[in-house]
Amino acid sequence: MREAILALMSIEGVGPGIYRNLTEAFGSIKTALEQKRSELLRVRGMNREIAEKISRGEYQSSLERQLTWLEKNKAEYITLADSNYPEVLRQIYDAPPLLMYRGKPDPEDNIAFAVVGTRYPDEYGKLMAQRIAEGIAERDICIISGMARGIDTAAHIAALNRGARSIAVLGTPLDRIYPAENRALYQKITAQGWICSEIPIGYPHVPANFIRRNRIISGLSRGVVVIQAGSKSGAIVTALNANEQNRDVFAVPGDCLRARHAGCHRLIRLGAKLVESAEDVLCEYPFLKDRLSGQKDCFAEAARRIQLGREEELVLQCLDREAVYIDKIYEYCKLNRSEVMKALLGLEIKGYVQRLKGDYYRREI
Repeated sequence: MREAILALMSIEGVGPGIYRNLTEAFGSIKTALEQKRSELLRVRGMNREIAEKISRGEYQSSLERQLTWLEKNKAEYITLADSNYPEVLRQIYDAPPLLMYRGKPDPEDNIAFAVVGTRYPDEYGKLMAQRIAEGIAERDICIISGMARGIDTAAHIAALNRGARSIAVLGTPLDRIYPAENRALYQKITAQGWICSEIPIGYPHVPANFIRRNRIISGLSRGVVVIQAGSKSGAIVTALNANEQNRDVFAVPGDCLRARHAGCHRLIRLGAKLVESAEDVLCEYPFLKDRLSGQKDCFAEAARRIQLGREEELVLQCLDREAVYIDKIYEYCKLNRSEVMKALLGLEIKGYVQRLKGDYYRREI
């Protein structure tokens, strides 16, 4: 099953949509790869070129290349069919069916924050990225970014220097380090966290892939901190993805006369939380209270500040300290499936609810 998913995702042009539609149509990717072209063309979103490659087994050479490189470079891959796929990422709509990675994922990475921003920061931007990333990392919380120049690099280095874990999500395959100047950083993150990409080995450098990877950065995080981003910055795309995924968005303000802060100010106008320090971020999450000793007043204020939606309130009332199965929640709340799932995701991110194995949920606060 895992190798079938790797084979499918090795075909150029296949993404989460086709993966999802093939799974719905045939029950499994393994079965989908055995279908004739005529059957494949019945699947929503399928085109003739991809159907032809599947029906003729033209993915085999690419699959062998992926497996050979992974083994040679001591890398791994994980799929949506695997139980150890990151749960926080699994919950987004277009979760990557496949992630290739180097390093070692950890269940603790389920609590992590993204720090993103411009590739060309000034000293203020670098300092704020360092202060905020270090402040979060000091609580042994993972920092996520895209390993680009500028703010991304500063955030990764700050986390590593504090002995915390860090995750880099690449817009290139694992075999292409970009920018090349970050080769040493690549190795450090691999040793102290993990580096991942949904792009198969050997694929060309395509600018659009850097935009697509931003949904993974936000999808792996509890919240996204944006520092020094212009109005057209890729960091703004990450923030918009975070908003769609029901993650929190934080923005650091700056000089109103400088264009490199325009994106952050726009996010603040749209409802992003204005932050000046790591504490401003972490105080939004009551479940992190134990990691912030001496910050009781901060958390009391945060608890008052967090606003729950109507559906979130209804779902929370249905839960207690004992695990409750998802079907019981549907029954108690009298809400439809999509409303319940959206509310549960929001409550989990805000720290009110913990998701357990087997679709059980438990109230935390």
